[in-house]
Amino acid sequence: MKVINDAIHGDFSIGGVREELLATPEVNKLSHIKQLGLAHLVFPGAHHTRFEHSLGVSHVGGMMSESIGLDEHEKEVVQVAGMLHDVGHGPYSHTLEHILHSRGGKDHMSITEGIITGSYDVVTDSERPSVSPRSSIPEILERHDMDPKEVSSLIRGPDASGTERSLFDWNEGSSEFVSEDVTLANMVHGPVDCDQIDYLLRDAHFTGVRHGSIDHRRLIRSLRRSGGNVAVDEGGLAALEGMLMARGLMYSAVYFHRVTRVTEVMLSRAVERSEDSLPGAEEMQRKVDSEIWADLDAAGGYARDILTRLKYRRLFKVASTYRRDDLSNEQINSLVKIATDTDHRRAIEDDIASRAGLEPGYVAIDVPSVKLLLSEPRMSQVDIRVLGDDGRTRWLKDHTPIADALKRRQVSQAAAYVMTIPGHESRVSELVDLHLMS
Repeated sequence: MKVINDAIHGDFSIGGVREELLATPEVNKLSHIKQLGLAHLVFPGAHHTRFEHSLGVSHVGGMMSESIGLDEHEKEVVQVAGMLHDVGHGPYSHTLEHILHSRGGKDHMSITEGIITGSYDVVTDSERPSVSPRSSIPEILERHDMDPKEVSSLIRGPDASGTERSLFDWNEGSSEFVSEDVTLANMVHGPVDCDQIDYLLRDAHFTGVRHGSIDHRRLIRSLRRSGGNVAVDEGGLAALEGMLMARGLMYSAVYFHRVTRVTEVMLSRAVERSEDSLPGAEEMQRKVDSEIWADLDAAGGYARDILTRLKYRRLFKVASTYRRDDLSNEQINSLVKIATDTDHRRAIEDDIASRAGLEPGYVAIDVPSVKLLLSEPRMSQVDIRVLGDDGRTRWLKDHTPIADALKRRQVSQAAAYVMTIPGHESRVSELVDLHLMS
């Protein structure tokens, strides 16, 4: 039995199967991957990693299990899934995932499934002697009478889509209350789950942005198992509303913060434009943050310059910001093509850079979310079941106007940014308006 001293949840114990998992390379690798990537350049305290987040998710999963009334085996499965839900993340997580995936790598959810079922090993051939002998994750799970495929399926979620669901992926009222029991899956990855409860609390604490502070204990005590799913008792409505509001505010204030986007774009461009000097995508996905930094530094040239700018916080500046409401259909289509066609985007970026007297790579066009650009999604993850005092289960929207208000609220005001090195913002902005947005 190990006692974890956690900044968010205080002291809690980990034993049995989770204690064995805690010793695996796959879980320990997460202590070298920051939860929020380069956000510490904007929020100085944001140095927390996916390791402590995973432990926190597992702990919250246990709290939820007790409140809902799961048996001991179900509780342990939820806690294990919570601990393992992020093991497929590579260096800088979402910042680099799209680039590495496009270069032949796998998405992190597929890697997670492979790790849990035994078809993927994060340890490289050169590292293997240093960590041997060891038990694989599926071996540990099976020793404790757990099915690796069941654990993996909980992390993927009840729709088995194979990709991590985001803020924009829930459709309220898209189906009636299901006959299949998806309680455990939605506890790990659903509208109210252990993952987001922990990341809201943890990210708010370490960024210093208090928008993410929620009454999670009251919310968890209000959870019920109803109709094969997770529901919230009517007495917990205030805590639920607080969580939904906190989630929307954290997306606006932290996850979609303009300067956070600048740092992520700079790093992604360094990788994208140095791919001939870097290891292959699958090898890079087995690395951690510091190893990617070393690879980029060794690549020299443009990549080293970008790293130096990040190191000393000499960041690109935003030259132009475009709101979706101000864009014509033609401009929206143009930005969608930029967001979905890397070669097309690079050609436009380099053309604008050349016209501005800059070297390639020093103008960047960022479309934070194609979904935001195409459909103007709001805070749509509000399809939450509420168990009323009369024993009936209804949608949240039938109890409070907060749900509809959150759906109408834009997550980000910006549909696209154009950024460049300081001192060239005005010229680059003029060129973009003339040659791209005219």
